[in-house]
Amino acid sequence: MDIKAIIITGPIGSGKSTALSIIKKLGYNTIDLDEVSGRILTSNDSIKFLTENFPTTIVDNQVSRKKIADIVFDDKLQLEKLEKFLHPKILNNLNEIINKNEGVTFVEVSAPKNIHKEFQTIVIWSPEEERIKRLQTRGMEIIDIKNRIKSQPKDDWWFSIGNVIKNDNLNNLNNEINNLLNNLLK
Repeated sequence: MDIKAIIITGPIGSGKSTALSIIKKLGYNTIDLDEVSGRILTSNDSIKFLTENFPTTIVDNQVSRKKIADIVFDDKLQLEKLEKFLHPKILNNLNEIINKNEGVTFVEVSAPKNIHKEFQTIVIWSPEEERIKRLQTRGMEIIDIKNRIKSQPKDDWWFSIGNVIKNDNLNNLNNEINNLLNNLLK
């Protein structure tokens, strides 16, 4: 099977960006889907949608990602409304990028929803207590951390969607990624 893309995902604070950085150093194509969605979110089409559906998220004619996060991570229905608008656009853009790239592209995905059904998936996982510590070190407020964790699936779901790598320290993460890639990309 010719693999064009592999999703790197996991709960917030699990080490997805670190894993993607390791993979990039190995010479593979990488992309952060948050960057793709950020570009789409600031498009004229999206600004029109946000103005109509989330008017408080437009401040001085700019999209406030913080205000969007405050709304959607506290209200599941609002999150679903935003995702229904954004996800098809993001998937189309992602497929364009993957098709332009030579070889395999690794894609960091913060909120995989259904995208894991389209591509091979690697889940980076860490215990919740460890993730909370990492996120606090990044300067996140505990209430924001808890809201984001609450909005994400439980561990059993993460374990069911792909190959799981436990991220308990950087050396192990490096070794686990190398071993898994050697098996997946033989």
